[in-house]
This record gives sequence, C-alpha cells and structure tokens, in this order.
Amino acid sequence: MTKEKKWFDKGEWNEGVVDVHPSVDVATFYNQYQKHPDWWKAAFGYLKNELSEVEPGKYPLIEDKVIAIVSEYGTKKIEDALWESHRKFTDLQYVISGEEKIGLLPLKSAGFASPYQDEKDVILYGEQDGAYYTANSKVCFLFFPEDVHRPCISRTGSPEPVKKLVIKIAFDQ
Repeated sequence: MTKEKKWFDKGEWNEGVVDVHPSVDVATFYNQYQKHPDWWKAAFGYLKNELSEVEPGKYPLIEDKVIAIVSEYGTKKIEDALWESHRKFTDLQYVISGEEKIGLLPLKSAGFASPYQDEKDVILYGEQDGAYYTANSKVCFLFFPEDVHRPCISRTGSPEPVKKLVIKIAFDQ
C-alpha cells in the first residue's frame, strides 16, 4: 500500500465530516493536500456548517484560493448536462439535499473540447463516454484538472431539486 493510500484511508484530512467518493485520484489529492493543508482544512471545515441553512451565494474562505459556492437548481436531462474540466481549481462537489448523477472520465480520454475560458476557468466538451455515479449527502467528489466531469444530471430524466455546495480549491501545479 502506498503512503498516499495509507494517508487517505486514515481519513484525518476530512475533519470528520464526510467521505470522499472512491473515484478520487488519491495520489493527486495527497500531493495537493501536502502542499497547502490550510486550504484543504478550510474546505473540509466549511462542511461542518449547517449547510441546509446557508443561502445560495459565493463565500470566499481563503481569498483567491478557496471559494465556497452554494446553489439550488433542478437537475437536467443527460443530454443537457455538459462535460467540463478546470485548470486553475479543483472542485469539491457535495450535494446538500437531493440527488443527482455525475459523470467522470480522465482528461486523456476526452474528445472534442471548446477553447479554454480563462475568466470562468472552464473547458467544455462534447458528448463523451464516462462512468456515472450518484451524488448525495453521503459523499463528496473531488475533481482535479485531469478529471472531466458532468454534474447536475437527473436520475429520473425529469428535473429534481438539488441544493449543492461546490468548493473551488486552487490547484497548485
């Protein structure tokens, strides 16, 4: 077992709040956490809030490095949900209430991509094949720049209400 996997399995990084989905790239998570533990502690610490009471909005936790965004929306039909990736930030995605499907595939497997939008830190992709997981309040997902993800997908094909927290954590090259 690698030192990264031992560290991950020990779980002290999560502030005792929520588990990370098993799809996480443990080696990248370990390396990013070791570079800036204060950023990660701020992110996981924010999950200790009574999130059902937090109003939708943007909440800077560490200026320009860790930003919490709370939103409420109806999930989308799969064909209306876009694949995306980011260069500057890791996404910690946590569904506060409701459920949705999230797609995931490695960047190296992704096909067509739009030009990078620097101001939004996003690259959008066309239709892709990927793995799909259920996102709910039991686990959070971590999407690093090498992870193309497709959030906000309805489980039923009809809009379902979701309240979600996305914490943007600066990615340190």
